[in-house]
Amino acid sequence: MNKKFIPIVLVLTGASLFLAFQSQGRTDIDNPKPKNEKILQNVGLLLEQGHYSPQKIDDKFSKLILTSFIEDIDNSKNIFLQSDIDGFYKKYQFKIDDEIHGAKLESFYAVSEVYTKRLNEVAKYYTEFLNTPFDFNVDENLVMDPEKLSFCTTEAMRKDTWRKYVKFLVLNKFNDSLDLREKYKDSANYTPKPDSALERYAREGVKKQMDRYFTTLKNHNTSDELFSVFVNSITNAMDPHSSYFAPIDSRSFNEQMSGSFYGIGAQLKEDQNKIKIASLVTGMPAWKSGELSVDDEMIKIGQGAAEPVDVTGYALPDAVKLIRGADKGSEVRLTIKKVDGS
Repeated sequence: MNKKFIPIVLVLTGASLFLAFQSQGRTDIDNPKPKNEKILQNVGLLLEQGHYSPQKIDDKFSKLILTSFIEDIDNSKNIFLQSDIDGFYKKYQFKIDDEIHGAKLESFYAVSEVYTKRLNEVAKYYTEFLNTPFDFNVDENLVMDPEKLSFCTTEAMRKDTWRKYVKFLVLNKFNDSLDLREKYKDSANYTPKPDSALERYAREGVKKQMDRYFTTLKNHNTSDELFSVFVNSITNAMDPHSSYFAPIDSRSFNEQMSGSFYGIGAQLKEDQNKIKIASLVTGMPAWKSGELSVDDEMIKIGQGAAEPVDVTGYALPDAVKLIRGADKGSEVRLTIKKVDGS
């Protein structure tokens, strides 16, 4: 590398802050609020005093964070109601900067609690929609560009938005089936299905798709995950290259940078919405135990003596996080369903 490029590289490196904080002791698990407040204050301190070109953390910055956090967790604008958004801005748009500077943290919990409540509400819609056939002869419009959307003002409006979206998914699957029927209609040994059957298959397929979508969304959006999103709204508002990593994500980042990792030595895969073992690494704990085999299904994952978590419907990255834990040498307990059903 030509030496004249080195200062530029150093400046670019300095523009990005890697922020990772370890939780300490049972107190953080039982009551994470003091830990989260300390993390928030430390992040603010690092950004104001350690960033190469810090922005002022003031009311303007606070409003920017609130907007970013809401967009990150409800980009499609189909979970929150407009009254929720109005309430958030009325109470918190100019307070997050004060929370970063040491005031009691309230904004994150207010937004995340309403988000969880609204998510549980909309998760009940699709089953009702998929119980009966859709009428595809009715002209309807569905806007899916977030830039052109507004939050729904009533629950009825939000429910109808979800109805149109589910109908759109079914129509796509139904149309694909019609295309396949047309393609293979003259093939030997092919028995074409009637429209009614293809429409029913489409609804059944979308039902499985939506089941998995909401299960994954609920499992992924834990309080810790949402807090990471919240803090990243702050770091990204300072500049797009500054990120906050929770301990488990910090570990993955460090392993990618160093080229080394630790774990039980089992590579996982997703198979029909199930988490299964794809392979075992020779010499690693999973292989040494002699109890795990390829295609074994993960049912529950427990960290040490903690209550095991049912990982049915989990996304693969979330299941991997649970298995690996945050600390080297930690214990994981797995409930496995063997290929023979035991």
